[in-house]
Order: sequence, then C-alpha cells, then structure tokens
Amino acid sequence: MSAVVAFVLFGGSDSAEDEQASKSSELAVPWIDPEGQDPVVGALDVNPSDGSVWMSTNTGLFRVAEGRGEPEKVEGSLETPDGTGEISEQLVVRFTGEDELIASGHPPAGSQLPPALGLVRSTDAGKTWESVSELGRADFHAIQTSRETIVAGRYGEPAIDVSTDGGKTFANKRPADPLVDLEVDPEDPKRWVATTQSGIFTSSDQGTTWRQRDPVPNTRLSWADGGALYRIDPGGAVKRSDDGGETWKDVGTTGGEPRALHAKSDQELYAVLLDGTVKQSTDGGATWTDRVTPPA
Repeated sequence: MSAVVAFVLFGGSDSAEDEQASKSSELAVPWIDPEGQDPVVGALDVNPSDGSVWMSTNTGLFRVAEGRGEPEKVEGSLETPDGTGEISEQLVVRFTGEDELIASGHPPAGSQLPPALGLVRSTDAGKTWESVSELGRADFHAIQTSRETIVAGRYGEPAIDVSTDGGKTFANKRPADPLVDLEVDPEDPKRWVATTQSGIFTSSDQGTTWRQRDPVPNTRLSWADGGALYRIDPGGAVKRSDDGGETWKDVGTTGGEPRALHAKSDQELYAVLLDGTVKQSTDGGATWTDRVTPPA
C-alpha cells in the first residue's frame, strides 16, 4: 500500500513507550486504498442522529464526527443462520433513520459468513447487524430508498432489484448496462436516474423503460431530499438538475476525481475523491473545502 493512504510512517524506537506507540500505529487502518479493487468508496452518507459523515470503503466503514477531521473506523458483527462474523470493509451502506442502516457487500477474507451478504440491517449505528434477505445470493452495489421503497443495483450486472416490503422480497428490473451509480427521487419512487459506462439514463416508470440523457460515463449522483439532483463527472465537474436528470447546469468543481457524492440538502454536499480527500460544499457545489485530507 502506498504511503499516501497510510496513517503513520514507521521507524525504529528505543523506549518501551515508543515501541507501544509503534504497535498501536501499525494497527491503524487507512480509510481508503486507491489501488484497491473497485469501488474504492462504496457509499457516502450522513447519520441524521448526529450529522456525522460516513464512508464505506474497501478498507472499512468509517465515520467522521462533526468538528473532527480524522475518520474513525466502525466495526460490527453480523449473526446469520449460515455463519457469524465481523463486517466493515467492502460494504455499501444507506441510512434509513437515526443510527439505522441498511447495507450490502462482502465479509473479510476467512470469515464464516457467506461471500455475498445480501441485504443486512443495523439499528445501532453499525455495531450489530441482522440479515434481511438474499444472504449468499446478492451483492448490491448501489442502495437507495424512497418512501417505503428500496432500490438496489446488483454489482457487475445489468440488474436493479426493487422492494416495497422493507427488503424482504425483491422484483427485478434491467437497465441497459451494469450500473456505476443509481439515484431515486426521495419523493417519487418511480423516478430513477442511473449512470453507466455508456452515460446517464433516466426512468419514470420504476426502471421498466429507460432514456439516455447524456453520454458522459462514470458519473456520481446524489438526490437531496425534496430538492435538486447533483452529479460529479470524471475530473470533478459538478452539475445540478432540477427536473430529475433531463437537463443539467454547471455549478462548480471538486478539483479531483470523484468516487462518491452525498447531498445532505440543496446546499450542503459531500464528496470523496480518489485519494481519500473528503470535500464539503455549503453553497450547492459552487465552492468546496477539504473536510478530511489523507496524510502526506
């Protein structure tokens, strides 16, 4: 792993205190590995209970408390009929309420858990998890909610699953290509926007039919509750849509390659760049400041 994402560079120590500090440092986990398997950042969200920013990455699940600059790793346990184990890295998460999460992904290597977690749920901010459905069968790459509907795109497949019963059962829809990102109108579960390697597509009938709106590939999306839809293109250009992705206007730039985007509101946005920098905007994406920066 490159030094750009390590918390500490190690050296020799001559005292017991230095040795203990070195051992503690060796246990520190970087919040992102740019050289890891895609997606480096699976999801970005904000816990409505305390305003903390959460990142699910290929090295773990991390929270950044308000007023603090260093991500803290969140580790939890999942107990299922098919095995029990710890989960943190390689997750995609979405808050559904205060300290309430749904997620999907994979357990760490060597775990007793099945290699695909299906849909899992936590009601205590990621400390403990329970299986909801699709254990051992589904790896959801994107998860969104709208009212009582859960919409989840499968990793590496041209498939989106839709649930109206809390994730217990799903019906399948098929986009044109495997997804890069997916958003659902928070007020209208029939309106979807998907991005792929071929561009940006919209659906007004819950994924039954699709229309391409833009050929730009690999963009990242986020739909603010009751507000605008935002996207970040490769290279960092930020755009806003007020008509569900039919048309877009330029608003600013993050100045770097995006991996995830979250619109907490029409004005407050968060983005994670490829190197692990967390950016924040309080003016609808016009300007951005660093919330978290990786060590040099």
